[in-house]
Amino acid sequence: METVEFQSFVFMFTVYGGIIIGILYDIYRVLKGSKARDRFITSIWDILFLAAAMLVVLWALFSSNYGNIRAYVFIGFIVGFFLYDKILSKIALAVFLFIRNNVIFFFKTTNNLLILPFKVSFNLLWHPLSRLWQYITRKRLRISKLKKLPGVVMKDSKRYYKMIIKKNSNRQ
Repeated sequence: METVEFQSFVFMFTVYGGIIIGILYDIYRVLKGSKARDRFITSIWDILFLAAAMLVVLWALFSSNYGNIRAYVFIGFIVGFFLYDKILSKIALAVFLFIRNNVIFFFKTTNNLLILPFKVSFNLLWHPLSRLWQYITRKRLRISKLKKLPGVVMKDSKRYYKMIIKKNSNRQ
C-alpha cells in the first residue's frame, strides 16, 4: 500500500516532468520556427518532440514509482505543463529565441568572415579566367573544324575523282 507521502512525492516528480515537457515544447517551437515548411520536415520535428516527451514521461515514471501508472500521475504531468505554460513559458521562449538568434548571427558572421577571402579572390580572378575560357572555346571550335578537314578532303576527292574519270572516259 502506497503512503500519502510516497504519492505526493510521485505527484511532485510528475509535475517536474510536466515542466520539463513544457521546456522541450518551447525548444521545439523555437527550432521548428513559425515559417510554413515541408510537411515531411514538420512530421520529423513532431516525431522528435514526441519521442523526447515520451522519454521524459518514462524517466519520471520509472524514477519515481517504478513505472506504476495512476490517475494522479497523469494529473501531475498536466499540472506541470499547465504551470510552466502560464508562468514561465513566455520568459523561456524569449530566452530560447534570443539564444537561437545569437547563434544564427554568430554562424552567419563567422561564415561571412571565413568566405570573404575566397569571394575576393574569385572576383579578382573571374574576369581573366572567363576571357581565357572564351579564347579556349573559340580555339577548340577551330581545332574541331580542323579535325574534320581530312575526312571532308577525302570525301570530296573521291567525288571529284569519279567526275574526272568520267570526263576522261568520255574524251577517249
